[in-house]
Order: sequence, then structure tokens, then C-alpha cells
Amino acid sequence: MGIENRQNPRYPEIGRITAPELCPLPGILDNLSLTGCKIHFPVSVVVDLDSEYMIKVALSRSIDDPLQLMCKPMWVTENQGNTQIGLQILYSPDDARLREFIAYLEEMGDDDDIPDVL
Repeated sequence: MGIENRQNPRYPEIGRITAPELCPLPGILDNLSLTGCKIHFPVSVVVDLDSEYMIKVALSRSIDDPLQLMCKPMWVTENQGNTQIGLQILYSPDDARLREFIAYLEEMGDDDDIPDVL
């Protein structure tokens, strides 16, 4: 297996994606980092890798308005009618809120250090 060469850690996170320029149906957030995210749609989606898309991400752990993120697709795969898309997050209107949420996820990750007691 190859070693992932990422600038920032990715966090598994579920959310609802609204991206009408990509697909009229909602998508699902699979994971999130400061610089990117992976999403999928339950249908085939045509993606222009040279375009930028504004997506809205309604996070499962947040009651605030959805994050508005300007993204550029880096890769697309399709398997059995499902489309997965890896997106690079560009400077976005909700950049500060994204940073706050990632800091929250980092804090939550620190709680995993509690030892198991048998």
C-alpha cells in the first residue's frame, strides 16, 4: 500500500451536500480536512475537472447554516452508478467556520486516547 501524502489530516464526517451545478440530487460527505473533502452521489455525475463549484455542506454535528465552500474537483470515480469526487477546498466564504469545525474534530480525536479497561 502507498503512503498518503496529505497536508492535513482527514476526518470521517457525514453531511449532506448541495451542489446544483454538479447534480440536482443531494450528495453525501464522506470525509473532510482543512484543504479538501470526499463526497459521493448515488447517481452518475458528469464533473468538469477544470471548473470550480460552490457546494453547501450541512454537517451532522452542527446546527448552524451549511458551510459554503468553493471547491475544485481533483479526481472522480464511478462505480455501479455511484460517483465519488475528491475536492480541493479553495478560499471560501465560510473558511473561518470550516477552521473552527476542524479544530473541534481535532479536539474530539484527542478523546480517543482513553485506555480500554477489561
